[in-house]
Amino acid sequence: MTAQDVGDAHARPRTGAGSGNSAEAGAADGGAGAVRAEPESGVATADSSGRRRRISALLDSLRIALPGWVIGHLLVIAVSAHLDRHHPLAPLFEWDTHWYLMIATYGYDPVGGLVHFFPLTSATAGLIALVTRIPVTYALFGFCWAAALAYGAMLHRLVLLETGDRGAARRAAWLIQLAPGGYALVMGYTEPFAGLLAVSYFFALRAVAIRGRAAVGAPRRHWPLWAAVVFGFFSGMARPTGIVLAFAGAVEGWRIARADGWRLATTVKAAAAAVAPAAGLFAFLAYSKINYGSWKLPFTQQTVKANRGGLVYDPLKSLHFWIHGGGRGNHGLQTGAMAVLLIGLGVLLIVVVARKLPFSYTAWLLPAFALAITSQNFTSLPRYFGALFPLLMVVAMLAKRRWQEYAVYAVSAGLLLWTTHIVLSLWLIA
Repeated sequence: MTAQDVGDAHARPRTGAGSGNSAEAGAADGGAGAVRAEPESGVATADSSGRRRRISALLDSLRIALPGWVIGHLLVIAVSAHLDRHHPLAPLFEWDTHWYLMIATYGYDPVGGLVHFFPLTSATAGLIALVTRIPVTYALFGFCWAAALAYGAMLHRLVLLETGDRGAARRAAWLIQLAPGGYALVMGYTEPFAGLLAVSYFFALRAVAIRGRAAVGAPRRHWPLWAAVVFGFFSGMARPTGIVLAFAGAVEGWRIARADGWRLATTVKAAAAAVAPAAGLFAFLAYSKINYGSWKLPFTQQTVKANRGGLVYDPLKSLHFWIHGGGRGNHGLQTGAMAVLLIGLGVLLIVVVARKLPFSYTAWLLPAFALAITSQNFTSLPRYFGALFPLLMVVAMLAKRRWQEYAVYAVSAGLLLWTTHIVLSLWLIA
């Protein structure tokens, strides 16, 4: 079962699904009613055809996302090579990449000093290295780069689901690779996998919500909610902010349960999907308690002065810090200007998201954006900004004319080059 499976569940027309005529409902469900009435061989044929459609759609989305992925990677690697001509890829190992590699190779340290790096990406890379016998470095970067491509492909599917606009879907798939902070999709960070899980979580929930009551209650059509449970659970283990997805899950879960008349089975599954990110976080905190004697250690390590500096840090103090030199050479004004620009763009685009997309996107976006701008001295701000994919969705939806599309690509690529240069020059923590 993959997130892509969810997309084909809604891709066919559903006119007449709400009528009382079972034959019409079956036809509206892409022939689901006919399949249930056919012999077993007919079911197998329909299932085989459905699998081929899902594979074809996935390959199509991957193909569409690939050019943006290539361009984004080349831009980040070009900045890396510019900063270290003798070792062109060395800057990509700076900041958190080093720690993810260490955890993937050796596991967490005995005292839990690295436990604020949530485990999913490192554990997956370590498992890949163990099974394939390839070096951990190759496993980590290969996994992150593959996840980044899948991230773009799933965002393509999500925009197509929400709008039916193939042009907007293609633009979104490219923009996610060219966004400010897109360097995190090229380095050995958790953002590619966490982003893939977050988009897949939205995709599964929105596919069920869009299909409506008849689809939720239909045989063999309930599993997308279980897919959302899986994506949400692992999102809670992928990064500290994964739990914020629960806000979107609660909104969509309520909508799904209400559309199905609050049937017990559907309500339970919708509730499970809503709490799944919290369950994933709880599982990791339980690990921390068992191994280090503290439920809170992953967050207390995250909020020490050397990292976020607290759960919420005053953005005005951060801006003051950069305007007055920033403590990192003479680059404070440039970094402060970058932060102000990203925050301003974020505020404007959040308003557009609230107008253009269902409320669940805003319910997730507002706390995620608040956490992004309240890290100490705007630590990792471009990376946090780049992970806010609904912002890029609405940009892709608005840039309909050819000149607008090219202008958006140019501006986004410029911001990617700028933010990558800032963090790989060690002016701002990535």
